Amino acid sequence: MNTKIQKVIALFLAILMLVFGLNKFIGFIPIEPPSDPTAQKFLGTMFTTYLFKVVAAFEIVAGVLLVIPKTKFLGWLVLLPIIFNIVAFHFAHDFIGNGIWLLPSFLFLLLGYFNKEDIVSLLK
Repeated sequence: MNTKIQKVIALFLAILMLVFGLNKFIGFIPIEPPSDPTAQKFLGTMFTTYLFKVVAAFEIVAGVLLVIPKTKFLGWLVLLPIIFNIVAFHFAHDFIGNGIWLLPSFLFLLLGYFNKEDIVSLLK
């Protein structure tokens, strides 16, 4: 039962990362600017430099890795700094924003909970 739930969570998170990563390249979902001026400057800097495309590429790679059973944990590890920065940005500048950031963050934490043995063995 847990493995089926874990597979569904990993698949859903992978789909989200693929969609959001591809959106950064193609732009099929409009992004509303945040209301905080500091957050607007930060995102403006990201849009005008290479950083936005690099994050998008890592989101796509992590999404693909999450779908493959043998590389699921590696995909989770690739997503770790991305999700951390998403959460840190929204806590610091745009707490609720559009709220969509809560879903991948929650799915990421659930997947981490299911892989806690791998996380503990990595830390040892």
